[in-house]
Amino acid sequence: MRILALTQKFSGCGYHRLMLPISFMPKEYGRITDTITEEELAEKKYDIVYINRIWEKDDLIELRKKYGFKLVVDVDDYWILNADHLMFDSFNASGYASKLIHHMREADLITCTHDRLAEAIAVHNPNVLIAPNAIPYGHGQFNGERYATDNVKIFWAGGITHDQDLKILEAPLKKINGDVQMVLGGYADSNETERYYWGRMAGYFTDNKRLPYTLFRGREVFEYYDLFKYADIMLIPLVKNNFNKYKSNIKILEAAGKAVPVVVSAVHPYLGFPDDVLNYVHDKADWNIHIDRLVNDKDLRDEQGARLHEFCQKNYNFQQINEMRRNALLSLIS
Repeated sequence: MRILALTQKFSGCGYHRLMLPISFMPKEYGRITDTITEEELAEKKYDIVYINRIWEKDDLIELRKKYGFKLVVDVDDYWILNADHLMFDSFNASGYASKLIHHMREADLITCTHDRLAEAIAVHNPNVLIAPNAIPYGHGQFNGERYATDNVKIFWAGGITHDQDLKILEAPLKKINGDVQMVLGGYADSNETERYYWGRMAGYFTDNKRLPYTLFRGREVFEYYDLFKYADIMLIPLVKNNFNKYKSNIKILEAAGKAVPVVVSAVHPYLGFPDDVLNYVHDKADWNIHIDRLVNDKDLRDEQGARLHEFCQKNYNFQQINEMRRNALLSLIS
């Protein structure tokens, strides 16, 4: 099998959904890039061209007809944003949804993260493979290294589109006391919008700087996971809405790689884990109940983190999921 994966260097989705799977997959030849030329297609004779979501240049369909490769599209998010989403206007102005739907309809195969998303995709194309997110624990940056300190590090990582998710923590974190250190990962300040939202988000997460905190800048996808070594407890708040329910559970898998216990909103995409593996939040008071319990009990943190790692290693096994993906690609070209 000869495979070309098209994605952007700094795309977290492209990294987890294309770069890692293709890199680890047995194959005759593979290339991961953000460019494509007819000269290369003619020379390399790819069996598969694999993209994440959309390819901005509207040339793939004609190139497929000319060079005979199969087009595989990976979809890991919903294409209709809620009206209050930070990117709602720019998203709609770009015509993103119609472009993605066009790619899905034309695809020979679509891969996605879970059954809810598969059902939405199947309306446009029934050729869907559910390939859940998975992390190759123990390989490269995905080691179990943790940074030990005397205080308890409460961790969150993400970007400015999570402003309303972090706002969920504003009231609960006003009640946090004790020897804790709040840690936020993903900080960016390259423009006024980023500076504005990160100021708000840091305020939510630190009770307006009452709590001691550390702010880490975002890193390239090839080294981003190093930030997770600064976590003793990971908080994952998420607003319940139609767009968010189609997201993936990658944040849970990231915590599991470092055996970090998680306190998480009881909404999709995070439902379905055993209650002794995650600390689900059903109402506002649950945040403080779970956080206080974990802050004050190191043995509990260690036990829960170990259970989470074991569960994800077994049920979201990178090698097994990637072999399923590979077999589907081979069937496509056989």
